[in-house]
This record gives sequence, C-alpha cells and structure tokens, in this order.
Amino acid sequence: MKVFKATRSDMTCRMGNGIFRYQLGVQAVADGSKCGRTGLHACEYVMDCTRYYDLACRNRFFLAEAGGDIAEDGTDTRIACTELTLVQELTRREMAAQAMVYMVEHPKRAGWEAKRASLEVAADRAEAMLPDAIAIARGESPMVRGAEGAHLGLIREADGEIVDARLVMVGRNGIRPGIWYTVEDGVLKEAGDEKETD
Repeated sequence: MKVFKATRSDMTCRMGNGIFRYQLGVQAVADGSKCGRTGLHACEYVMDCTRYYDLACRNRFFLAEAGGDIAEDGTDTRIACTELTLVQELTRREMAAQAMVYMVEHPKRAGWEAKRASLEVAADRAEAMLPDAIAIARGESPMVRGAEGAHLGLIREADGEIVDARLVMVGRNGIRPGIWYTVEDGVLKEAGDEKETD
C-alpha cells in the first residue's frame, strides 16, 4: 500500500515508549498495529503527515510502502502497520505533486484542506508567502500566489469533477512573486487578467 511517512531530521520517530530510526530502503517491522498506540505509522495523504511533523521544521517526508497488518483510526488518513519501507525522500515540490495526485484520484474524499506553517491547501484561494512553502487551491475558480521559490498548485473543478490541475514554482517560467494566478482550460493566467503564462 502506497503511503507517506514523516520523521525528524535524523530519521527517527517515537515508537511506543522509545525511539525508532528508519533507514531508506530497509523494511521496518513491528509486532502489532493499532493507530496511535502500536505499530509503524504513516498516512495515505501526504499533507496529513504535517499534522504530526511540522513542515516548517527540519522534519523529513518520504514516499513509503506499508504492508503486513494495517489498521486505521478514521481520524484522517493515518494508518498503523507492521511493515513499512521508506522508498524515496520527497522535496516540497514532490509533496505538493503527491497531494494533488491524491485529490485527483479521490475527488470525493473530505479532509484534504490543511493550513499550517509553510502550508496552505484550501478551497478557492491559497497562498505561500515563504520560499519553498506550498499553496494549493481547489475549486471552480481557484487562485494561488506565493513568494519566490514557493510551490503553487491549482485544481479546477466543474460540476463536482476535476477538470484541470497545474503545479508551478514562483520565479520560474514567468511566475511572479505576490501575483494571484488561476487556471482555465489548462492555461495558467494571472487572476483577473487575460495575460497567459506557459
């Protein structure tokens, strides 16, 4: 099962009454799994990891593979499992892309919004006013803006269906800091302006 795992900067996490250190590509194993109590914890939606490990700190985020006994608690997309392998460390841009993939693949699921340090995923309008921060807006006329180096995602819906999705970085391909952008028919535009951006 594809999941996402967050760790401290040294790749450690609290596990029961102790500390466990993960290794990239090495399967971790636990005796049992009960969310919030035992097992190895991860999330199906990458932004749910930021509830437990702040994006603004030096925490690290990974694409992972969960197996064995898998338990859910229904709080968010958090799971506990008995087998977990960290497959790839994610950049902020890759985290934004994975969040957008999740929303496109599960358009009817609730709980995708998030607002924390260096992160805003919101209906209609979102902003990321720090470098390497993430803002994703989703709706019929989504709008995003950000600081130089921020990652901006737009997901446009029509009649409850996702019809457009774009991910850009401020400072590249003509995307300017502090300017609101939207997407129409796959084309990124300055919001309230007819100017198009490749």
